[in-house]
Amino acid sequence: MRTVPQTRKDVPMALVMITADQFPEGTSRYTLAMAKCLCEARTPATPLHDDVPLPSPSILQALINLVQGRMVEYLADRICREFEIGDLGARTRIVTVLLGVFSDELFALFRTKITQQPSLVVDLARRIVRKEVQPHHRPTDTTLRQPVDRLFPAIFRKYFDYRNLGALLRLMETEAHIQRIILESMLVTHLANPAKRERIMAIMEDDEEGIVSSLFMRYIKEGAVEYLERMVESGAWRDDQRDRARKLALLRGRAG
Repeated sequence: MRTVPQTRKDVPMALVMITADQFPEGTSRYTLAMAKCLCEARTPATPLHDDVPLPSPSILQALINLVQGRMVEYLADRICREFEIGDLGARTRIVTVLLGVFSDELFALFRTKITQQPSLVVDLARRIVRKEVQPHHRPTDTTLRQPVDRLFPAIFRKYFDYRNLGALLRLMETEAHIQRIILESMLVTHLANPAKRERIMAIMEDDEEGIVSSLFMRYIKEGAVEYLERMVESGAWRDDQRDRARKLALLRGRAG
């Protein structure tokens, strides 16, 4: 089990060399890799002063990728928490979808800023590493259940220009592949009847345009899995599907 490093009280955390084996159990692999890159960029005796030369181009590029990956992973964590998804496999699949679908748009401004100021990614990596090396206290009387719930929204606002993280999360939840992952995970957790689960999943498999997954997500938000189950059992979902398809056709100019 990893342990939190014991540091001298008179030495600022910014000047302490943090290695991957010092993090709490369950720390993100992106953060562990950031710590490794930062260690490789200098000797342990070198403090983190502003005048320290930049790491090599290869380490800088690695840090850019790792910071982006950690930010996407945080978004996936937030989505999983919202829908009470504890399956690590589902979380990994959501990260993969986010990286594949949203990465270019999500990180465009960030990459521009890094081009103008390469040291920025080093500073961000240090902030993330310092925050996540601390023990994870999760008080039950607040929605800020992890220290990163303060850090990452602040980074999104300052460096990615996403001031409304909730709106960004809602946008990502509209992506059909992410919706399917959420729905499948919730069905496995909350619907005990395997035949009913397979029936709903089969309906989603036949959904080529993402209309059904979007519709079923609405049912989940309105009344949880039980409501989705009732709509499928009654067949009422088909009327909603046809209505949504008709509206989509109108938007695309294909009505007639």
